[in-house]
Amino acid sequence: MRFYYPATMRTFTDKEILDRLTTLKSWQGVPNGVLDVWVRSKADAYNRFDDKVFTYEFAADPTVKPKFIMACTGTTNAGAEGLKHFDKYNRLGCAVLKADEIVYGSHAYGLHKGQYPAYRQVRPFPYFRDNDKDEKAEELGKVYYDIIGANCHRAGWNSVYIGGWSVACLVRNQRTQYDKWMQYMNKRPLTVAILAEW
Repeated sequence: MRFYYPATMRTFTDKEILDRLTTLKSWQGVPNGVLDVWVRSKADAYNRFDDKVFTYEFAADPTVKPKFIMACTGTTNAGAEGLKHFDKYNRLGCAVLKADEIVYGSHAYGLHKGQYPAYRQVRPFPYFRDNDKDEKAEELGKVYYDIIGANCHRAGWNSVYIGGWSVACLVRNQRTQYDKWMQYMNKRPLTVAILAEW
């Protein structure tokens, strides 16, 4: 099976990721439950799934070390559809979720567009509006802070191109990875963090 892998992104240790979280201004201590940490690729390859997401389980007791569950590939950025044709969705520009942020209890189990099980955004996540129609999802200008339907969902079975799979959503591009993650989640609440690759 052919799979596009984001070769430009370096590998990370759990310690590096967890230490980086504690430096965020929005960090308020360890979450209770499941945390998805998305790392946004520096390369920001146009219309490609080149980000990674690391899932951790945190115990109610903050002295207990978090447990690494799995890593998946996907995107935190919009694809060609959102970046080039945002006016179909919002005249101000395509939403780009702000990196180096954590939002506690950001997502809850539900249906994506009423179609299939996913995790729906239930709390505001800071974001920008990219409106220059180039091939980069940029964090420029005013920061908005509301609920925009930036859900955690899937693409196709083994998607290479983002296209319209994301116009602001957090999307896993391998169906088998997504199904494994959804089974693990078992309808529990989700906290999401996005880190810029460092």
